Amino acid sequence: MWRQLFGPLRLLATSLVAERSPRQLAAGFALGMVLGLVPKGNLTAVGLGLVLFTCRVNLGAGLLAAAVFSWAGVWFDPAADDLGHLLLGAGWLTPLWTALYNVPVARWSGFNNTVVLGNLGLGLILFYPVYVVSLAVFERIARPVGMWVRKYRLAAVLFGAEVAGHWRVG
Repeated sequence: MWRQLFGPLRLLATSLVAERSPRQLAAGFALGMVLGLVPKGNLTAVGLGLVLFTCRVNLGAGLLAAAVFSWAGVWFDPAADDLGHLLLGAGWLTPLWTALYNVPVARWSGFNNTVVLGNLGLGLILFYPVYVVSLAVFERIARPVGMWVRKYRLAAVLFGAEVAGHWRVG
């Protein structure tokens, strides 16, 4: 039970304390943002999850962003619905939507849902700005937060005795 409770905290603390590149942290956060915005229960979300788990990005930052943007993504749905209507109604994209709809597996992607397509488009539009902002934030706070976490006995709880034993705690 404790492992399930402290698992996400352990993953986040490990990502901040370990000598990870701020670029990996920022890329994981931006990719997690796209995953978090897209409604779940379709092949698009599964594909984005696979990309998050297979790329060399920070998994802790990605999962944190996915959780935050899944919760906050509800507020983006009206704008995403408008964007989805715009994309699905664009005449020059009609052959693409028709070709996708004729592929049996592509129907499970939810591309014909305006909210799914709009949130995917919104996430792709916001990917680079979120990456740039989070890169600046992680370059600034990753090292100080890591040093702060290492000072306390909380590190022994979060990382376990095998990892925390290498540090002088106390």
